[in-house]
Amino acid sequence: MKISVIGAGAQGSAIALVLSKNPEVSEIVSADIDLKIAKLAVEKTKSEKVSAEQVDAGSVDDLLKVLNGSDTVVNATLPRFNPNIMEAALRSGTNYVDLSGYGSIKDTIPKMLAFNDNFKNAGLTAVIHQGGPFTTNAAVRYVADRLDRVDEIRLRFGWTGDEGEEFIPTWSPDWSLEVALTEWIPPPTIYKNGKWKHVPPFSGLEDYPFPEPVGSATVCHIDYEPTHTLPRFIKGVKYVDYKITPDIMAGSLIKMGFGNDKPIDVKGVKVAPIDVLLALTPPATETYAKYEQWLLHNKVESCGCSLAELKGEKAGEKITHTVYKIFNYNEDFEKWGIVNADVAVPAALTATMLAKGETKIKGVVPPEGLEPEPFLAKLAEKGWVFQERITREIQP
Repeated sequence: MKISVIGAGAQGSAIALVLSKNPEVSEIVSADIDLKIAKLAVEKTKSEKVSAEQVDAGSVDDLLKVLNGSDTVVNATLPRFNPNIMEAALRSGTNYVDLSGYGSIKDTIPKMLAFNDNFKNAGLTAVIHQGGPFTTNAAVRYVADRLDRVDEIRLRFGWTGDEGEEFIPTWSPDWSLEVALTEWIPPPTIYKNGKWKHVPPFSGLEDYPFPEPVGSATVCHIDYEPTHTLPRFIKGVKYVDYKITPDIMAGSLIKMGFGNDKPIDVKGVKVAPIDVLLALTPPATETYAKYEQWLLHNKVESCGCSLAELKGEKAGEKITHTVYKIFNYNEDFEKWGIVNADVAVPAALTATMLAKGETKIKGVVPPEGLEPEPFLAKLAEKGWVFQERITREIQP
């Protein structure tokens, strides 16, 4: 079983490490436009079955050289390369997994789903937006299949934990800097009564009562992929939204104009503000390494929770069915040797399931498009277990 990982940054290197621990995977390629970064990812795995290659994700021909003989490709590079890597996967007969959408999600998700017939006719599967909180979509599908009707789906992702930052910290995400900033730029989308509508950025603030040990955390609207895909795969749903803990520093930088990719004149020099910001921000791999060291030497518990509330009906009863997964980043680091196991573990698992032909679904699907039972069972084997709460409305 050969799996190629395109992108060797904080997420890609973690995925390669998780794959290297699977004895069923015989060969892993860690590929990046920066060969030095790819080689560092290989060193981190300490495995002889992982190799480094240089690849330009902007070139389908270049990608084809890497994907030759691969059973699955995991796209962990910048999301704007999604179409190229999907095209290369099709031409090389390779299954596909990516981590997030790109550009204006409302416009680009239909473009990604438009690959469906091509993948289906080729007998291949492409799972888009897999890993992290988006994995909860599979649990949403599991619950939805057991209800007679689903009216509303509210998704929440919050976290807590002192990361030992300085009093005046630097904006320093431990994953893709570009995505961490630009995901806050577009107006968030909610789905209501059969239509998608925009709401203002950073709106819908609420203190959501997450299960312990996370507890109450402030969340707000964000334009995340499940808001656009769940209405397409959970039939009859009337309302979907997504809220997460806001990145206040990103919001401030965006308001100052640092999210702008159009050059402006600065003392006679044309420069794009976002290029300046990204040049001054510490690399995600550097921040990620510091966070690992902080977890290693501190006892403060750092946790997150991905949760979905489904409101609907079962056998005439009105039900609120809540499913959630607690992420303990300290425990993940101890078990996997990485902090972002919440992304790497489901992405790697999906890649191996596709390579082994363990899903009957062909075509292009988000996590909720997979058969939920076998996928959730495989996750549980990895110690990734969803909890549930069911509330029934009393009807005398």
